Amino acid sequence: MSELETMELHELQAKADAASAMLNSEVFNQAFSSMNQGIVDQILQTPPEANEERERLYSMFKAGQMFVQQFATLINNLELRNQQDGE
Repeated sequence: MSELETMELHELQAKADAASAMLNSEVFNQAFSSMNQGIVDQILQTPPEANEERERLYSMFKAGQMFVQQFATLINNLELRNQQDGE
């Protein structure tokens, strides 16, 4: 059984609500955007021979994307659960 199936609906709802609040937070989005822009700026400033540094920076950028995706997953899990319960 997955976590989605064993989690109480009210727990899933609370997590999805918190995730939605985070994704809609102006402060969070400004910080996330600033972080991403800083990483992109650093990538653009690396010399052509700095492949390892660019790869490290790119990994940081992708990790941030994966982090934010976790919030979207919580919201999607609630929608999926609601669909399953409605069947």
